[in-house]
Amino acid sequence: MKKGLFILGHGSQALEANEIFVNIVKMVISITEFETVGMGSLQISNPSFDEGIAEMVKTGIDKIVIVPMFIFKGNHVKYDIPEELQKLKEKYPQVEFIMADHIGADARLAEIIEERAKEAITA
Repeated sequence: MKKGLFILGHGSQALEANEIFVNIVKMVISITEFETVGMGSLQISNPSFDEGIAEMVKTGIDKIVIVPMFIFKGNHVKYDIPEELQKLKEKYPQVEFIMADHIGADARLAEIIEERAKEAITA
């Protein structure tokens, strides 16, 4: 079984936001053991969620784990993503989709905030 990791971002009209998203995906690619890594955005940016999944399915992936790159469990995580995921399951019945937990409150984020604050003081 070929397993893929799909990173789902929000999407933005800001070019810098999309560049950061691509850079994060590249970082994940450099450390992951998943056979394929895909990406897409829930809104605005390309590839869309549907387009990104379609590209992965074309590669013969049997199982796709979707990680929403969202900090808060708002309406997108609670409702929008599960609704879109249901559509994908119907569209690609041969693929097993698993939605991982969103990023949420993670101690590693606290460490980054502390690090950025120290950097600001010494700059």
